[in-house]
Amino acid sequence: MLVSGIATDTSADREVDPRLKEFARQKHTQTEELAAKLHLDVPAEAREFFKAAEAGDWIAVSNCFELIRPEPGTNGPLPGLNNVLYEPIHETYWAYNEFNEWDAALLQEFADGILRSIPPGSIYFGGTDPGRFVITAVRDVAKSPDIFIVTQNLLGVDSRYTEYLRLLYGNRMWVPSEKDVQQAFQRDTEDAKTLSGIMAVIDKLTKMIFENNKAQHEFYIEESYVIPWMFPYMEPHGLILKLNNEKLEKLEPDVIERDREFWEKLSKELLADPKFVANEGARKTYSKMRSAIGGLYAYRSLRDVAEAAFKQAITLCPASPEANFRLAQLYMEMGRADDAIALLQKLQKLDPNNDKIAMAIEQLRKMKHETEPPK
Repeated sequence: MLVSGIATDTSADREVDPRLKEFARQKHTQTEELAAKLHLDVPAEAREFFKAAEAGDWIAVSNCFELIRPEPGTNGPLPGLNNVLYEPIHETYWAYNEFNEWDAALLQEFADGILRSIPPGSIYFGGTDPGRFVITAVRDVAKSPDIFIVTQNLLGVDSRYTEYLRLLYGNRMWVPSEKDVQQAFQRDTEDAKTLSGIMAVIDKLTKMIFENNKAQHEFYIEESYVIPWMFPYMEPHGLILKLNNEKLEKLEPDVIERDREFWEKLSKELLADPKFVANEGARKTYSKMRSAIGGLYAYRSLRDVAEAAFKQAITLCPASPEANFRLAQLYMEMGRADDAIALLQKLQKLDPNNDKIAMAIEQLRKMKHETEPPK
């Protein structure tokens, strides 16, 4: 557990995946190399963090990270680490966190499902925590750096991250310059702090990365937030989505059928695995990935296919707000208000303390009333 931000649980030692120790060693080396290149000092607290990580001591890793991590909008508890040196520490901690929450076999299946589907030299937008940190760790430990991993989320909030990408990938792929980043942030100061402002920056920077790299690299995405400009380029690709170089007029029937067969087989296997059924993190992750593909079908007005995908996402994780809300939205677009309301009422029983669900149900009832013909 955490007391005042410090982990105090000293129960029996947990087994640590040996890949985490190797990943920590690599990230420690990277931190030292970046510090030398940038003429910076590596604080003793950072070295203590990596010492704990390389030893596989999860409790010490957690304690050290709480002393290092920056507070939002400040230089953080540890002066001098609100710079590019923080990124390897950040990646190491969250890799530990994700490995700690997942069953090892499930985690390996997840990582293989993504990494083995992406050709060398591709750029992969990792969205969720497992989609970024697990894939980064498994890629690095397997020594397959030919896949360029970029998280779309940090592009909208942290110019330090783009500096890290420039140092990490050098001239092997195009990365926005500091000037590019500042131009993307040139919006109303207050708006830039809102979700809509952040998403506008993410939209701009991901599009710039795509346009400046697509001639040399293929693109794949594991969706975090919806990035609207991507929809016309997208098609299902196993667990994730592929971004084609040019806009697609439509999704070909064989692509849709291959996707259906893939997820039917995978869902059956996952739901038959007691370890998956008992693992909330894994269920949420796979559900979100299926929801992302359902969102693409909804964009293409393939409503029956979208409905099936969203239902599958809900089966994988019944309490997923994203899958349920996206299906409810689809039902409203189809004129099926009663189905939308019933769906969210079912979700409300699984999550009775979530006020957003009650508010959404009330809103749907109001919308239904407004669209009903007078009696």
